[in-house]
Amino acid sequence: MKNSGSFGVCGLCGVRKGKAAMTAHLKQCLPSAANGSPRIPVMLLRVKAAYAPMYWMYVAAGCDAKLGQLDDLLRGVWLECCDHMSEFCTTARQEISMSRRLREVFYRQGIGMKHVYDFGTSTELMVYCAGLAEGTSVKPVVAARNEPPVWPCDICGETASSVCVECYEGGFCCIQHAEDHDCGEEMLLPVVNSPRMGVCGYTG
Repeated sequence: MKNSGSFGVCGLCGVRKGKAAMTAHLKQCLPSAANGSPRIPVMLLRVKAAYAPMYWMYVAAGCDAKLGQLDDLLRGVWLECCDHMSEFCTTARQEISMSRRLREVFYRQGIGMKHVYDFGTSTELMVYCAGLAEGTSVKPVVAARNEPPVWPCDICGETASSVCVECYEGGFCCIQHAEDHDCGEEMLLPVVNSPRMGVCGYTG
């Protein structure tokens, strides 16, 4: 893989930062981006794929936003393919109601929980409180996101455009070699910037 996803881009100012440095940047950038609009306390959430750490994002949301609103955002940005069920739960797998407000769940920095989308071919995310800042959005919004990882074609090493849903390992194909893939072109899905890439019918 040519790009491990260690770097991301701030959605507010476009600056490129490492994953670890993005928290401090956003705490400064969020209030600066208000441009005279009324600022409110917002919670900064760090979200990462449980089994694919190159996929991560930061979400900013008003403290009274509900988990259901965060679920909608995660589905829209990373997950939605076939209207599967999803849930938030503790690390001990106790479900947390979608009606709970962020301030009720993330009551201190470092608190984390799991988000599971699709109970068959599951995509699991981890969500952590990265602290408080000032911003303008009550609803959850993406404040920063990893740069798209670049996956090489299994045959030639050029940038892959599709991935096979049948191959247990690899299965990445460039445009040139997709039509010759052993499993057939109908088994290929597009390479996208999401931990759900290559799963179910997800196309991004």
